[in-house]
Amino acid sequence: MKKWLNVFLALVMVIMCSITMVLPVYAAELPGVSVPVTISLSGTLPYPEEDYKVVLKAEDADYPMPEGTVNGACSMTITGEGTANFPTIIYDRVGVYSYRIYQAAGTNKKCTYDDRVYTLTVTVSNKTDYSGLEATAVLHLDSEGDKLPGAKFENKYKVEQEPTPDLPKTGDESTPLLYAVLMVVSMGVIVRLFSTRKSKKIEE
Repeated sequence: MKKWLNVFLALVMVIMCSITMVLPVYAAELPGVSVPVTISLSGTLPYPEEDYKVVLKAEDADYPMPEGTVNGACSMTITGEGTANFPTIIYDRVGVYSYRIYQAAGTNKKCTYDDRVYTLTVTVSNKTDYSGLEATAVLHLDSEGDKLPGAKFENKYKVEQEPTPDLPKTGDESTPLLYAVLMVVSMGVIVRLFSTRKSKKIEE
């Protein structure tokens, strides 16, 4: 009886192992972070619109970076006013990672380019149920202040006055004083003529 019991237990173990081996294994999705960037403008804007370059740079060369990173920096261009997102940074290991986000200065001498520097801190940890990783991102200015939803750069152009169009000349632009002088002279001439005629009649 004991022999048959051992055989039965062995069969159960074989069946359980077979079921376990055919169960599908799902890879945990890796967390990612993407930061939105907004460019706002004021003043007399240039035409055509200017391109603005924004840079994401890791504090350590070994930190994860987005695709398209060159020499440790990922840059994107925004034309005119608008909002765009950096490519997503994917994390595959636990750690704390910090980055700087800033705008490269332009060449337009009539513009004051926003030179603020944002700090992005990403904390990657295991989920409470150990089913994978999770990432928490905090963005702020110069490692201080409240958490921000995105980076914003405000570029200010000089305000230029539009030239006043030349209006066509209409009417007589002579001054009233000139009219008055002409009237006085005319009256003097008339009085003189009458006086001369009257003198002639008296002589006759």
